[in-house]
Amino acid sequence: MTPNGRHFLLSLLATPLLATAPAGFAADSAAGQFGEWAGDAMVTRQMTLRDLGFRQPLTLSGQEDRREIYLPVPAGVPTRDAQLQLDGRYVRGHTGRTSGLWSVDGDPMAARTITDAQGDASQLLGIDGSPRENGFVRVGVGWWSVVSDYRCADQSAPANVLRLSPDSRFTYRFDSRAVDTVAKAWGALPPRVRVLVEGKAMPAPAYDAAWRVGTALRNGGKRVDVVALPAVGASVDLGGVAIPASLRGIPAYAALAGAERNHRIADLAEVGALLSLRDSGPLAADVVIDSEPLRAAVRNALDALAAQATAAGSDTAAAFAAWRAASMAPLEKGLGKDSVGVAPVAGRPVLLVAPAAGAKVAGLLGEQWRSYALGRTLQVEQASTPPVSEDTVLLSRLGNMSGTLDIVVRGDRTAAFELGALSADGRLPEQVVIDVSAAPNAAGQGAVATIYFNDFLLGAKILSADGKPQRLVAQVPAYALAARNEVRVSFLRQPARPYCHDPATAFPVSILPSSHLKLARRSLGTSFVAAASQLAHANDVFVPGTWLQDAPASLAKVIAVASAVGASPEAARLQVVDAGKAVAPGNPFLAFALAPSGVTPAALKDGRLVVAGKPQPLLDVSGLDRAAAVQVVDAGGHVGVLYNDLGAHAPTLDEPFRLVRGDLAVLDGRGVVTDFDSRDPYGARVAAEGNPQPWWRQHMVWLLLLVGVVVFMLLAARVAQVRRRRATAAQGH
Repeated sequence: MTPNGRHFLLSLLATPLLATAPAGFAADSAAGQFGEWAGDAMVTRQMTLRDLGFRQPLTLSGQEDRREIYLPVPAGVPTRDAQLQLDGRYVRGHTGRTSGLWSVDGDPMAARTITDAQGDASQLLGIDGSPRENGFVRVGVGWWSVVSDYRCADQSAPANVLRLSPDSRFTYRFDSRAVDTVAKAWGALPPRVRVLVEGKAMPAPAYDAAWRVGTALRNGGKRVDVVALPAVGASVDLGGVAIPASLRGIPAYAALAGAERNHRIADLAEVGALLSLRDSGPLAADVVIDSEPLRAAVRNALDALAAQATAAGSDTAAAFAAWRAASMAPLEKGLGKDSVGVAPVAGRPVLLVAPAAGAKVAGLLGEQWRSYALGRTLQVEQASTPPVSEDTVLLSRLGNMSGTLDIVVRGDRTAAFELGALSADGRLPEQVVIDVSAAPNAAGQGAVATIYFNDFLLGAKILSADGKPQRLVAQVPAYALAARNEVRVSFLRQPARPYCHDPATAFPVSILPSSHLKLARRSLGTSFVAAASQLAHANDVFVPGTWLQDAPASLAKVIAVASAVGASPEAARLQVVDAGKAVAPGNPFLAFALAPSGVTPAALKDGRLVVAGKPQPLLDVSGLDRAAAVQVVDAGGHVGVLYNDLGAHAPTLDEPFRLVRGDLAVLDGRGVVTDFDSRDPYGARVAAEGNPQPWWRQHMVWLLLLVGVVVFMLLAARVAQVRRRRATAAQGH
């Protein structure tokens, strides 16, 4: 069967396939349920486009528009029952012919002719289970409008619009046994990752590993929830928990089934029951900090549950023992001497991280090395970002920049990088150098090449029409730099149609491999961008000792802020300090609810938010709650970032954010409320440093004044010389 035919049948059969998928709770006895769990290695993933970063609806409009959506799947792992439910609506303000086309990996899946003025455009796409080596399914959506059959008429149709909802759902299943390397386990992680730790209170080594691994996950685009293994008497949220009816004869499961949503743990057997609930349980972890206290607590909880299973009958006890050996052994025994490994736990692939190897594992899970993690268990001796020793960095090392594109109207290539990765020894991007060649179109016209740096247009040029290589150079102003940067090269063409009915033809352009960034020593002052360039290397992270007593809550803040300011998790040194004690940084630093000696956080004063000003504060507010202040300071010659909660309750920093401008920011649960530069509130320094005029033109007045002074001095010297000659001549006579 052809690929198109296979996709078509999958699209038709996707819903029945999911409807007839094996039910997780179909067993009619406790022994049968444990037996089913022991033999079921299938994992179900469901995510929305919103979970993947699409905050707003995707809109396609006009005469012709296309979008491609990349959906993550475990790299190299077959999937089952994969489908994408695209929810959409359309409006059609122009008459004529309008149609849509949906495709998967370039294969057309569905097409529709639109005739009504508005309506539903939802589409269910079935996706075949072939392994994707790159870890993505490529879904294409096309939108076309023909307003008039007269080909020379204006065909623009701005009021014909297709809207795709960010709540569109992508679901698939895969066999956890196929996830046999750490690299595949990374690709199999859901958008929201649960990190399981040993308890609410944690020792420093396990806490250190948790924040490092959590920051690496967040830097990789994941949201991170830190979950503590509950102790007896602790409260757990049972929202969404499903207890099989076949297990309700066992006291622990019966207690959970009849509990309120906010349930207090009565005994260790209930903890064991929560560990067994697979995807529906609150302890279904994706990453585990593999500490000995965690392993001991898991063993004790499962022993307590085993006693209740034994009381339920010999068949139940035997089935429980078999399930425990098949599903929970990695969590009970741990990694041994390995640093990181992947193992099936309760039917899902789980990354186990040794506490002593947190920094090395964080480096391995970074973008540079994670694809090299080709083993089930790995002993990591070193994994760090290679230093930049030259002043030139090829853009092709930062992204898929070089190559050839066929351009009808527009085409883009991008490369992204962390500022700190290039900022060793104070060197920062100074120039973007793009080497390009482009073929002329049918009318002999060259394409327009435009260089963007973080969406700031730095330069543009009409390329010569001879197709020969040429170089574009653009200066990078300081205000364009950010903690995470993107270089984008955009090519524009005016479609050449000697006759109006001729089709537009694509002509090639190439970005050559020699395109690069030029680095130079630059000073960014005291700002979030300057802090990001320093914290990407050796840095200190200070946390109060009291924060380790409520690890899940404090780790959420440390992970979010460390990622936002660009602190390197593999190069950091965690230091636990008594609350209220001054810290003594020896490197660029990140401090939580602490400050160096002699540094008073300008953002906080006696529990109030204070924005400094001369001769009096610009802002002085008390009573703030669920907010936090983050400020850049200079202490002992080291740039540092201070974090402090404002009010009795800390904000929930769930949404991804970056701290970019200024040296003071206020955060709430949505991210950055506002940022402020206390040293340059009106941007005079930015305006002066961003002046694109040459140096001599910027200082023309002083140059003219200097020239005038020199001319005056020369004239004065000449006058004095003439007078001396006359005086000498008069004396001679």
